[in-house]
Amino acid sequence: MKNVTFGQLLEKLLHLSNQKKSSLAKALGYDVSYISKWITGKNLPTQKSISDICRITSEFIVDSLNMSYMQDLKNYFEIDEDIENNFVLAQYLERSLKESYMYTAKKSIPNLYKKTHSEDSYNSITHINPRLRKQYLSKDANLFMSKSDKLDLIISADLYKLNNSDKMAIADMKKDLISMNVPENSRVRFLMGFDRQDSDIVFNTTMIINMITTYPEINFEIFNCEVDSNTLISVIKDRIFHAAVFTKDRRCLFTNMSKDKHIVDEMYYSLDDILKNQAKPILEIKSALDIIRKRTYLQYIMGQDLRWLIGHMNELFMPYDLFEEISESVFGDDKEVLDELKKINMLLQNVIYKSKLKVLIYELDIRKYISVGKLNFFNIPIKLTFEQRERHINYIKKIIEEYDNVEIKLIDGDFVEAFKNSQYPSIYLSKSLKMMSIDPRKGHNDYAIIKDSEFKNICDEFFEILWYKESEIVINDKIEMLERIEKTLACTKIINESLKSE
Repeated sequence: MKNVTFGQLLEKLLHLSNQKKSSLAKALGYDVSYISKWITGKNLPTQKSISDICRITSEFIVDSLNMSYMQDLKNYFEIDEDIENNFVLAQYLERSLKESYMYTAKKSIPNLYKKTHSEDSYNSITHINPRLRKQYLSKDANLFMSKSDKLDLIISADLYKLNNSDKMAIADMKKDLISMNVPENSRVRFLMGFDRQDSDIVFNTTMIINMITTYPEINFEIFNCEVDSNTLISVIKDRIFHAAVFTKDRRCLFTNMSKDKHIVDEMYYSLDDILKNQAKPILEIKSALDIIRKRTYLQYIMGQDLRWLIGHMNELFMPYDLFEEISESVFGDDKEVLDELKKINMLLQNVIYKSKLKVLIYELDIRKYISVGKLNFFNIPIKLTFEQRERHINYIKKIIEEYDNVEIKLIDGDFVEAFKNSQYPSIYLSKSLKMMSIDPRKGHNDYAIIKDSEFKNICDEFFEILWYKESEIVINDKIEMLERIEKTLACTKIINESLKSE
C-alpha cells in the first residue's frame, strides 16, 4: 500500500480479519509483545526473518476470513471481485507486507539499503499471479518514488501481444503519473513493436493515439523496436526493475521486482543502449507555431488523399472571413504567422474544400461546440461568440449540402468502450504526411508528426476501418446529419436569445 508502514498494514489486516495480536503471535511463534512493537513502530522484524513472517501472516489472515471479512479485504485492497483463490490472495498480501516493510525500513533506517549483504532477503519479490498484474506498474512507481524525484522510466513491451487489461494499465500510466505530481522534467520512454497479426486495429490504435495525445506534461516517447512478445520489462532509473512473463494465450505467468542497484543499473543501461542504437521514434513533436511557420500544415493540406478524423472542433471548414478574423485575434502580433495563415486560408477555400475529402466528425463535439463555443484554432483553445459559431456551423452545413467531393460522416458514440471517457482523437492523414493534435494543456499546443512508416500504415488502416464500419454509430445520410446539426443550433440559439433578453 502507498506510504503505509509495516505496523499500520499489519494492524489493518488484523482488523479486517477480526483477529487478535495473540492469535497471530501464536501462528508466528513469537511473543505477543513483538507483534505490539511492530504495530506501534517501536521495532521491526529482522531482515533475515521478514520473508517467513510475511508469508505466514498472509496465510494466517486469509485462512481466518469468512465471506464478509473477505469482501471487506477485497474492497480495501481494490482486488478483483472474481478472485476467490486463497493462495492468490495470500500472495497478494505477502507482497503488500514486504513492500510496506521495505518502505518502513527505508523511512526509519535509511542506511539499511546501502550495499548490505542482508539486503538480498527483501529486495526481490517474485509473484505468481496473472490477475493482479495490472496494479503493479503504477503501484511500484508510487511506492518507490517521492514527489520530488525526477522520473526516468523505460518500458519494453509488445502491446499487441498483451491482454486488454494489461494494455489498459499501460495506457492509463500517464494519468497515474500526473496524479503523483511527478516533476515536469520527468520522462517515459516506451519500446514497442507493431506486430499486428490477429490484433484489434481499432482498440490498439485508439490506445496508442491516447497515449500520445493525452497529458502532454509528461515527456512520453514511443519507439518502434523489435521486442520480446512474451515479456514486459520496466525499469525506473536508480529505483526499481520490474518484469512480467506472459504465456502464449496472453496470461501473465509471473512477475518479478528487484531493487538491487546492480540489477537496476544493468537493465536501465541495457534498454537505454537499445533505444539509442536499435529503436526508432515514431513521432516528432512540433508546436503549433512551428507547423505554421515551417509550412508543415501547408504541406499537409497540399497532399493527396486527405482524410480527417476530427475529435475536437478546429479551424477547418471555417468561412473565409471568420478564419481571418480569428487569425487576427489569436496571432495578431505575429506578421510572419498571419502571412502563412492567409496562404492556408486561401488554399482551404479555393482548393481543399472543392477536392475529394473524407471526414469523420464526432457529433458530440459538434454539439458541445455549438452549445459552449470552445474550439482549438491550430490547437490553441479559444472561445467563440454564438454569432461566430453560427457562421461556422452554417458553412459546414453548406459544404454537406453542396460540395459533392467532400464526404462527411458523423460518429454518434464510441468505437471502443474502454476509451469512452477519453478525449476524442484528432488525426489528419494524407499519402505522405500524417499528424495528430495533442490535447492542449498548460501551454502545450503541440502536434505529433508521425515519422514511422509502420505506424503510418496502421493509422491508414485504422481510418479505413472506421470509415467503412457498418455500425449504428456512424451516420452518413446527409439529411439526417443536417437535421441533427440544425436541431442543436436552433436549441442553442433559443437559449442564447433568452439569456440576452434577460
